Amino acid sequence: AWGARGYPGGMVPETGRLHSIWFRDNDRTLFDSEPDTLREIAANLAFGRRAMGAGEGRIRPMMAAHATDTQTPETMRALRTAARELGTGLHMHIAQRPTETEAVRRLWSKTPVQWMEELGLFDGPVFGAHMRALDWTVDPAILNKHAAVYVHCPSAAGAGGATQPYPEALAAGMNVNIGIDTHSNDYLENLKLAVIGGRARARILSELCDVPVRHPTVLEAIDGATRVAASGLGRDDLGRIAEGARADFATIDVSGLFFGTGSLPPEPLNNLLYCNGLAVRNVATDGRFQVFDGRLMVADQDTVRAKGDAVVRKLWRQLADEDWFST
Repeated sequence: AWGARGYPGGMVPETGRLHSIWFRDNDRTLFDSEPDTLREIAANLAFGRRAMGAGEGRIRPMMAAHATDTQTPETMRALRTAARELGTGLHMHIAQRPTETEAVRRLWSKTPVQWMEELGLFDGPVFGAHMRALDWTVDPAILNKHAAVYVHCPSAAGAGGATQPYPEALAAGMNVNIGIDTHSNDYLENLKLAVIGGRARARILSELCDVPVRHPTVLEAIDGATRVAASGLGRDDLGRIAEGARADFATIDVSGLFFGTGSLPPEPLNNLLYCNGLAVRNVATDGRFQVFDGRLMVADQDTVRAKGDAVVRKLWRQLADEDWFST
């Protein structure tokens, strides 16, 4: 009823095991983690088999991995094999921090992107998040050759966190999608952050160094949010309004009192810089409305809020019991 469309996958290694591997003191920890990581990959592949095609075909699981510095060659090959079987691709952090690139160079004498290519991880769709520590002399050419998608997450690390190489990626001709990394789940806000933060980063870089940059526009952010993501998945029936495409769309009021002037400006998309999720008027998947004229259609709004309240209060109690608020 909610019309969810998604490519879900459990991150490997999962959060409970991740930090001891990611922030390890020596690489023995990484290699000792391999059996458990292989079991997680097998479990996620089994989930993918079970859930493939659920929700009238809208759910298509994909394999997901934390990053290249928390994998071994054996686990990377297992991810490749699983991704090939599911046929939906791979989502992972790629060169998300300098320490990741340094670790992969130390262990395998390659950048994370070069190592992935050597192991055949780019055989299908690949979405790579953050990419703050790419080697701009070699990595973009590899990513572009394989039509990989850079997932720029402008709200990563929370408000005021480090910026990401959105302007550099655009200048390098990379496929760039706009992603969400927990701080703000309002997608319109993230599109705004991508443009505003990207333009600030581009201006600073252009004044300080010779790195090629492009000042992002709202139109590029919208393109990344729609067409680029769909094409990266190999889905010509998504991300666009066209004959034969799925009827997935959202409409946004850019002329309202808080977001406009009461009439459409010459370039309506630019008004998205003043919008947020409250400006969304309609949402439909496969032509069925989940939101119509600003009101939730698939469930009673008050009931949804009450259920959400109960869940969050339970979480607060658990955190209080674990002494998170007083330490």
